[in-house]
Amino acid sequence: MRRRAERSFTLVELVIVIAIVGILAAIAIPRFIDIRTEAWNSQRDSILGSVRAGILTTAARNQVTNTDPAQFPPNLEAAWAGMGAGGSQPGSFPTTCDTDECFELVIPGGFNGDEWSQTGAAEYTFDHPISGTDFVFDYDSATGTFLQTSP
Repeated sequence: MRRRAERSFTLVELVIVIAIVGILAAIAIPRFIDIRTEAWNSQRDSILGSVRAGILTTAARNQVTNTDPAQFPPNLEAAWAGMGAGGSQPGSFPTTCDTDECFELVIPGGFNGDEWSQTGAAEYTFDHPISGTDFVFDYDSATGTFLQTSP
């Protein structure tokens, strides 16, 4: 009587499979951790694009309604007095835009987010919620630029 050979995996085959799974996990886990950081960076960049587009749109609107050359908005917050083209900023600025809408002059309805705060008359700070890094941006109303100044 012949014995039927049982089929099973050898110890070597099991060790090779476990090693391959370990290598794949070592590659994949850091990538999954970085996804959240990349999402926050993408959100910040999206807001920056919206602000810059809003600045140019406001300048174009001012140029159409005025005979003067395009005038960039004097500020990015509608809460400022004299917010129209050529308007002047008051002596003080809101200490934060966390509870209010940020960039409300150039983005319709503004952007309400806990990450952004107004830290100067023309300075905005993005507090990266994962890395804790503060990215500072300045608005220059003469040129219409909204650029990162640090880090």
